[in-house]
Amino acid sequence: MKTATNNHKSIFMTGNWEDLIISTFEVDKKILEAYLPNNTELDLYKGKALMSVVAFTFSKVKFFGFKIPFHQKFGQINFRFYAKSKINGAKGVVFIKEFAPKPIIALIANTLYNEPFFFRNVKRNKRITQSKKSIKYSYKNIDIKALTSKTTKALTKNSLNEFIVDRYIAFVKRSNTKTFQYKIYHKPWKLYKGALTEINKNIIFMLPKKFENAKYLNTCVVDGSAVSVEKGILQHKLLSTKAKHSFA
Repeated sequence: MKTATNNHKSIFMTGNWEDLIISTFEVDKKILEAYLPNNTELDLYKGKALMSVVAFTFSKVKFFGFKIPFHQKFGQINFRFYAKSKINGAKGVVFIKEFAPKPIIALIANTLYNEPFFFRNVKRNKRITQSKKSIKYSYKNIDIKALTSKTTKALTKNSLNEFIVDRYIAFVKRSNTKTFQYKIYHKPWKLYKGALTEINKNIIFMLPKKFENAKYLNTCVVDGSAVSVEKGILQHKLLSTKAKHSFA
């Protein structure tokens, strides 16, 4: 994957997204189609509609260059699925729900960017030894855990993990007819080697009941990096060119 040069004037948020634990499920296509923004369609992997739970550490948060007090390192959990634009073919993600323990993040995301963000007490814990890294995210009685080596490897081309991790755009529904594309810039992400993971299946119950039959497929653990998020652009204003960015 190539890393694009961002336009500093259009960047509204920067920070670090790191230690991502991504668990993926197969979901009935009809369930996910109901969440598609206008002029997008499902991006299928070998004919399957996929949804992922992504738990990660968000740190060094800035909006328009300004730090947000008491919002400098916290855990976050989101549910997303995979879609592509009917306008320019860009592949990305659509968020179903997002959870974080910081009310200002939730307020900004909901009010300014129409994201399905909720204030929840998501906890994070990380321990590092000479050769291993232990990562844990939790909400109430739900735990997402990983024990990995400290070494990483590149994504395998055309693999399930590449399909999930190497995303270019976030599609956000502003209204029934308006869809915004948000781009994010960062260096290529890698997988931690030798990852042992554990995810509480009750995490699905953070979603509506119709998701309860989601079929678990895979979990990967990703290093992450510093990120820059660009202001959203209305899809119909975009040229028919594919972006060279990735979204978490």
